[in-house]
Amino acid sequence: MTGAGSVRQAGDRRPRFGLIGDPVAHSLSPAMHRAAFRELDLEAEYVAVRVAAEAPGLVAGAMRRLAASGGGKGGGNVTLPHKSAAALALDESTEAVRLTGACNCFWLDGGGRLHGDNTDVGGIRTVIESMRGLDPRGASILVLGAGGAAAAAVFAGILAGAARVRVRNRNVRRAAELVERFPGERVRLYEPNGSTAEFDLVVQATSLGLAPDDPLPLRFSGPAPAHALDLVYRPGGTPWVSHARAHGAKAEDGLRVLLEQGVLSLERWFGCAMSPSVRASMQRALDSSRS
Repeated sequence: MTGAGSVRQAGDRRPRFGLIGDPVAHSLSPAMHRAAFRELDLEAEYVAVRVAAEAPGLVAGAMRRLAASGGGKGGGNVTLPHKSAAALALDESTEAVRLTGACNCFWLDGGGRLHGDNTDVGGIRTVIESMRGLDPRGASILVLGAGGAAAAAVFAGILAGAARVRVRNRNVRRAAELVERFPGERVRLYEPNGSTAEFDLVVQATSLGLAPDDPLPLRFSGPAPAHALDLVYRPGGTPWVSHARAHGAKAEDGLRVLLEQGVLSLERWFGCAMSPSVRASMQRALDSSRS
């Protein structure tokens, strides 16, 4: 286990929070949460902790060591590819974790039990509901991917009132397993016999775009859906966002989702709503890190 910050043993005086994943070096979460801690006048750390993709068995230990720091007042977030492993490590899970099979936020309770939530769901929902010109109630949404981020996007679409959510992934078996998590007729596999332009929104929830030489997760040969959301973010935006805009979509990357899920994570860790000043400090940190 390596990374920008190692996980200290329990007994640290300062609470320690961190992002567990692989890769994590690119993440703006540390800068964002450190800004929030400064605004809250809280003596705490937030570090990036790389747990190799091939070592999911180390995730539970990393989570517990972070959460136990500061006398059990620490916690953290989880990113790909470890959200499923994080969900399995929990003692107490929210409905969002149980439905998606993914956890991206964790903390301890007073009895030492490890709690977890999927704040990606709320973050994505907030962004979807605020996209200009999009009314998610009754909308048709296409989700690309079949991992934890895709599951969060599907559930967020359902909570936002979408009438139809379709899942598309190169691995059809994994896509089918995701669809099975959501009973009923609203969530089904994408059938590639029509135009993607029939959707009101397409959500890019794969890891494609993190590396500069990644292929586009979906190419539009004609008009794109009216709206596109890429959960990946990069300085200057992602190639897929540029591609979607070139085909007529109102598109944005995942930076706003990062902010919204980050605010929700703080509220889970500290048990209270965050003030507008905290959100503003987080936004400034993201803007500064991205420029």
